[in-house]
Amino acid sequence: MKTLGRLAIAASLAALLASPAFACSILPPPPPPQPAAGTPEADAAALVQAWSAAHGLKYAEELRAFAMRRQIGLFDEAKSLVLVRFDRQGKSGENTLAILKPVRWLKGRGVAAELRIGMTQPPPCGQMTAHDAFYGKPGDVFLVYLSGNTLHQSQVLEAFALERIIEPRTIAALTTPPQ
Repeated sequence: MKTLGRLAIAASLAALLASPAFACSILPPPPPPQPAAGTPEADAAALVQAWSAAHGLKYAEELRAFAMRRQIGLFDEAKSLVLVRFDRQGKSGENTLAILKPVRWLKGRGVAAELRIGMTQPPPCGQMTAHDAFYGKPGDVFLVYLSGNTLHQSQVLEAFALERIIEPRTIAALTTPPQ
């Protein structure tokens, strides 16, 4: 039984640590309670499974709330939002770059130039900025949040794969036809 409980804890911690964007934002779940003495092995395993599943659902809910708060903040902070297509990888000295081509401006205006994203150091409790786009493949599409109104005078605040976008105003901007 102790092995099963340890396995459940290890699986929970592995899932927690496998999420680079939220590695230290949410505490790991507590260990499952010990079943009463004499509990059949199958029932004890079912209790651990139920405990782990419930905490997995709670963790997923907390991750979604964290992502929503982050995207709300980014939408409010960004002066520009631009839909980009991953074009190719490039180099700047020894550093690898992701070369992105603007496809459509959703907020702000810009020129059709390249956007180059390099590797950044991750903040203490998160992933590197624009992680999704940096590791993209040719043809992948991302949403880039910029601090300014042009590509050349802006800092990249973040870049997300479209399937990670959950903030309603951003989804509305993505689904509104260009004018």
